[in-house]
Amino acid sequence: MMVLITDDLPEEISQHLQVFLSERPEWTQTRILQSALSLFLLQNGVSDKNVSQLYLQAMFPKLHINHRGMK
Repeated sequence: MMVLITDDLPEEISQHLQVFLSERPEWTQTRILQSALSLFLLQNGVSDKNVSQLYLQAMFPKLHINHRGMK
């Protein structure tokens, strides 16, 4: 069962998100949520390397990223 995150979003955001997802099958709701929340946390004072890594993994899933840098 898939739970849509768009159910609780304003209609304008929900519509654009659905278009984005339909045009980019490599993006999932989970990936969008992970990237958005981790970026929000980083921009608001969280300095945890794990959160940074999660953001980078969501944005660039084909890269292997570890705490020492990119490979």
